[in-house]
Amino acid sequence: MRNWFIATSKKKDEYYDGIRIYADTGLHQLMIQFINKYLKKNQTILDVGAGEGAFSKRLYDNGFNVEALDIEEEKWKAKEIPFRKLDINKPLPQSINKKYDSVVCMEVAEHIENAWNLFREVNEIVEDNGYFFFSTPNVTSYWSRIYFLRSGYFHQFMPYDLSYGHINPLTFHEIETIAKSTNWEVVESEESGFIPLFDFSEFKIPVLFANIFKWFFYLITKNKKKGWALVYVFRKKADNN
Repeated sequence: MRNWFIATSKKKDEYYDGIRIYADTGLHQLMIQFINKYLKKNQTILDVGAGEGAFSKRLYDNGFNVEALDIEEEKWKAKEIPFRKLDINKPLPQSINKKYDSVVCMEVAEHIENAWNLFREVNEIVEDNGYFFFSTPNVTSYWSRIYFLRSGYFHQFMPYDLSYGHINPLTFHEIETIAKSTNWEVVESEESGFIPLFDFSEFKIPVLFANIFKWFFYLITKNKKKGWALVYVFRKKADNN
């Protein structure tokens, strides 16, 4: 068992159609729910930072017209989906030169140098009233706040997290400020992934004491405190709005 309240087992790798999911538990499932809620079948979607293709394949299987973008073409496994090799730190509009009904950008912003620029550039390649589906690690989770209180580092942004490219922590306040300043309306947001308040996946005295401290800290914290990741749905404002 593993959920937001209690864990009796360790986190396991997840797969979609044989392709590994490099994201928090349940994130892909939540994101596809949002996309199915706001988009119609056959609408065009650009999956930015698509990795090996697990989510692109899920979009394809749900009836969307998908293209994928990433820098590591050699890792791409969803061969039925068009793939474009591109460094996301470089200008998107000039390289893509077309518009989509929506863009998906999951667990990418923490790897890039300039989140403000990402939001501006995605705005340029999305149609008016189109959507931007976005997620990034939740550095304001109660667990991240405990990390910061103790170490001065956000959870998932410790020095060793640099080894897999986590360079840019974003709070929910900064994300929403960026969005509103770059012509995006915040439509919906939710926390995803499980940070169990009571972890019984291993029986060690320090872990048991940590469970008590976590519960206390959870009670006294506010705002976007629950999950490993923040998930947002943004809508592009039309030019005449």
